[in-house]
Amino acid sequence: MKSYNVEGLEPLQPEVWISRVEMLAASLQDKRLENGALARLLRLAYHLCLLAPKTLQIEGVSRNSEACLEALLEASQFDTAAVLLLGTNPMLDIRRHEQGAKVSVRLFAGEAIGNGSGPTMAQAALAAIMECLMMEHELNQTIRAYPLAGHSPRKYQPGSHQ
Repeated sequence: MKSYNVEGLEPLQPEVWISRVEMLAASLQDKRLENGALARLLRLAYHLCLLAPKTLQIEGVSRNSEACLEALLEASQFDTAAVLLLGTNPMLDIRRHEQGAKVSVRLFAGEAIGNGSGPTMAQAALAAIMECLMMEHELNQTIRAYPLAGHSPRKYQPGSHQ
């Protein structure tokens, strides 16, 4: 997975970052989010993407997008603002139905596909993005803990040179 330069921002520690992603994902469970709350969550998600650990940065999400994001939020274009968080190479599936939207998204080259649903496309997309980030983080943690060497997994030992 590539690492992307986010103009000198120092990434958050993985433990801090994933706890914020999990908190944001939990906030999306409220099906009656008002526009102001949704705008705050989209803004928070954008900043979490900028501060992601290097292995979890999404290609195409950069500080250059901030003015665009703010303009979209000011114009209440939440669906488009959510799409801005997908970066440049997502695989995206959106299904709208009477109760809202269902979104599936793959943000990384791996097999992790985030799924989300919500009353609006923006809320569903944001839920899918957060799920994808959580799965990718879990995958990265597993790989760090059990790197493949030969054909048997070995426990990662801090300080060892593998």
